[in-house]
Amino acid sequence: NHTPNKGLEEKYFGKNGGNLGGDEVKLMGGASFHRYFQSKLANSVFTYALHAKCTSANVMVRAVAAHPGGSATNLGDHLNFGSGFLMRNLLNVVAPLMMQSAEDGSMGLILGMLGNAESGRLYGPKNNRGRGKPVVNPPKSYENDPAAMDMLWKVSEEATGVKFDIKQSI
Repeated sequence: NHTPNKGLEEKYFGKNGGNLGGDEVKLMGGASFHRYFQSKLANSVFTYALHAKCTSANVMVRAVAAHPGGSATNLGDHLNFGSGFLMRNLLNVVAPLMMQSAEDGSMGLILGMLGNAESGRLYGPKNNRGRGKPVVNPPKSYENDPAAMDMLWKVSEEATGVKFDIKQSI
């Protein structure tokens, strides 16, 4: 069930026709990968901001982020990295060495939802690698930078038209 947010849809899809920076696809590059990576960065920055706001307001909400590493899912099935014989076969050989199963990739998410995950943490394969057990990944300086967190919080409120007001618990 889709509930449209006219402001958000007009801002991003109306003006750009759904083409947010182009559709160029390169192996781990190009406009579509750039958008993907920026969305993942926004998720982690927003999680750190939510954790900070909840902590300062004494609100008992656990803010946890997780990433699956490189997981063998259908997420990139539509991407065309070239139709050449060499590229197709290279990906078929290399991908299984660098990726884990979708089930193993989901473990960070499951830990965050059901386990003893700590608030204000990002869980995934060690050092943001492609595969491995979910562990705490220390934030990069730009992920928990107060100015970046404040900017993303404000932009998120503006884009969605919703004020995220976290009030102190009693």
